[in-house]
Amino acid sequence: MVSQVRADRISGKILPLPNSSHVPDFFRRIALKGWRKSPYFTFSSSYPVFRRWLVSQLSSRHKSVLSIGCGSGELERDLIRAGREVTGVDICFEMLQAARRRGLKNVALADALHLPFSDSSFDLVIFPEAIGYFELQEVLPGVACVLKKRGDLLITAYPTDFASDKIYKNRSVAELTRGLQGTGFEIANQKLLTVKRSGVREVAAEARCQIIYLLGRKQDSNIFPGNALEFRRDFR
Repeated sequence: MVSQVRADRISGKILPLPNSSHVPDFFRRIALKGWRKSPYFTFSSSYPVFRRWLVSQLSSRHKSVLSIGCGSGELERDLIRAGREVTGVDICFEMLQAARRRGLKNVALADALHLPFSDSSFDLVIFPEAIGYFELQEVLPGVACVLKKRGDLLITAYPTDFASDKIYKNRSVAELTRGLQGTGFEIANQKLLTVKRSGVREVAAEARCQIIYLLGRKQDSNIFPGNALEFRRDFR
């Protein structure tokens, strides 16, 4: 999903980027037809009970939220209803159109490797089932830069034995934990979950879970492997 495209910040309208051919066609088809007519799904788009559970996990200090890979905006709509100020990022033009129809007004048609935001802009960054489209060491230093001091990173991800689309990289809890810790985050919370229409349940074994929930907290130090400050300079 990651592409080398110019990052434009859009508020109130969406502008197509010149290299939009990098977007996989199945994302466009889902955006145009809807998840119900697609062979794919995400828990955050298709399960209201999971969206409610995620919203309930947020702290009162999570006022400004950046959602990377916001897709068609179901979770983001619920976050806005809960009183959060939400900005969505996606590289699929059609997905952002769908998200705007759901009430997400602040959107950026952008690559997550080129986040078009000032440093220390957000209290919380979310990857709603989207982290598998990125290499952790490439995307997380930039995420740390746009987070405020002691800001949080919320990841929901599919475990290694969960069926997903062919371009999604499934990772274990251990892999995700190493990736976060190696880019300047400490693990604040971790849960292994199953999701049904009736509710969200925590399980003990990773082999039994359907989705991994991780909350990372930005450490006070500004020193990151690979030098995140240089990373930000390179793409401005």
